[in-house]
Amino acid sequence: MKMSTENSGGIRYARRVAIRVKGDQIENFLSKMRNEIFPSLRIQNGIRRIYLLRTPGENEFVSLTLWDNKSYADSYGTSGSFSGNTESLRDFLESEPSLTEFDVELHDVNAEDLPPPKTAGRRVKNVTKRGKSKTKKKNKKRKSR
Repeated sequence: MKMSTENSGGIRYARRVAIRVKGDQIENFLSKMRNEIFPSLRIQNGIRRIYLLRTPGENEFVSLTLWDNKSYADSYGTSGSFSGNTESLRDFLESEPSLTEFDVELHDVNAEDLPPPKTAGRRVKNVTKRGKSKTKKKNKKRKSR
């Protein structure tokens, strides 16, 4: 399969927040991100992808969000949601988070050629046309290519 070098999926803008977490608060931070921050991000208009990256073995993290466009990212950035999320993490942080914004020039996902992760669950979440999600079991047999 040929990889695309064009902007795919309408993703046009990215926000990166660099975060340094107190060493004894990493588990609490991760729990808060998983259970509160990510769910609040998922409902934002124009959000496409959300990542939390960690420097291996360190207390440095990067929250990376990909957006349809700068307007959606700016709306979130100036909303009470962003400042509320940041404030709710304050007790876990060593220093003030640092925000950097980017225009997305190229975006490509070549998932078709990648094997599934060994840790992947056996359930897949499908989204219906009305935006509701359904969870169903994956077939154990894979379709051969």
